Amino acid sequence: MPELPEVETVKNALRHDIIGKKIKSIDVYYGKIIKNVTIDEFKNLLVDEEFINIHRIGKHLIFELTKYYFVAHLRMEGKYFLMHDEEISKHDHIIFNFYDGSNLRYNDVRKFGTIYLYDKIKYRSIDDLKDLYPLNKVGLEPFDDKMNVQYLKDKFKDLKKSSIKQALLDQSIIAGLGNIYVDEVLYLSKLHPEIKANLLNDEELKLIIDSSIKVLNKAINLGGTTIRSFQSSHEISGRFQNELNVHTKEKCPCNHDVVKIRVGGRGTYFCPVCQKNNKKEGIQ
Repeated sequence: MPELPEVETVKNALRHDIIGKKIKSIDVYYGKIIKNVTIDEFKNLLVDEEFINIHRIGKHLIFELTKYYFVAHLRMEGKYFLMHDEEISKHDHIIFNFYDGSNLRYNDVRKFGTIYLYDKIKYRSIDDLKDLYPLNKVGLEPFDDKMNVQYLKDKFKDLKKSSIKQALLDQSIIAGLGNIYVDEVLYLSKLHPEIKANLLNDEELKLIIDSSIKVLNKAINLGGTTIRSFQSSHEISGRFQNELNVHTKEKCPCNHDVVKIRVGGRGTYFCPVCQKNNKKEGIQ
């Protein structure tokens, strides 16, 4: 699944492609992607709307038009492509046709992506959208000014059965960290992935925040991580996979073997030397 750096890469590419383009018509071939309005409403309300900006919150893209926002999630394999007169693929489910003859296509092999449409008259800003589904289920990003040790302590204190790996994957706590980046964050924080989240001290929580910012910023600067299901609208290949310390690696930078286990059902990579499980439940 594309994670925050990949979605940021998509956002930046799409800004270059579609800002200023005006919608002439919309073709919908798989309507279940559109969630909170009817297909006809979606098609009719957005005619003559112009793309004026694209924002990102967590793994969600927010397309800002003249009178509307639509909030999109790529899920497992969703992609947006700017096309011209290329043949329509069987996986092109929504096509925004522009007056200049080009079109924006939402392509999704798995059909898991979602789109929610909101009126800017009623919801005047991105902050207003944060109170609405699905954004109201999204936690703070590591970059957020409100992200601090106390925030994580409050979120983790009742997670007595949850490992730190599972807690960091919970998008309602921290937005944008997925499996690859959580492994890398825990490596930089020198934390074993199975340590219970509620047992971490202030110093360790601060390390998680700092490491998250470091990992995500580096991944964004490198265009994300190239994974099978990710491709930007410019077919950009991310380069962060060349910088991974433990995820999918056989050796840690310390030259000890990387171990792969499953935590919360997710494949998890860590170094047992650099990331020792030195916390026992009930002992700080």
